[in-house]
Amino acid sequence: MTCGLPTFATCKGGPAEIIVHGKSGYHIDPYHGDQAAEILVDFFEKSRADPSHWDKISQGGLQRIFEKYTWQIYSERLLTLTGVYGFWKHVSNLDRLESRRYLEMFYALKYRKLAESVPLAEEE
Repeated sequence: MTCGLPTFATCKGGPAEIIVHGKSGYHIDPYHGDQAAEILVDFFEKSRADPSHWDKISQGGLQRIFEKYTWQIYSERLLTLTGVYGFWKHVSNLDRLESRRYLEMFYALKYRKLAESVPLAEEE
């Protein structure tokens, strides 16, 4: 989408939130190949009959990216979240021991296996 190409992505997970079907790209269901093929064929037939159709979908994708998914927007949301967390921490009087236990639990549940699978760098 960021390159201005019409985007076809799964209707599951993140792309379902990012793409507005028929405006900024197309959702396809990987479990229904016939429907996915029909969506692709329909898009290319419309684009052959009306070359502006390709541009319309491309511009829709770019517009969606610029409205929702720029680094500026991401950084503003992140700063907002850190502000909310800072306020919550201040109000709840969360001490360091509690937050360290929480982080250790989170690490053990989510990242330990991933961290163990990363090979260590070898010195030359």
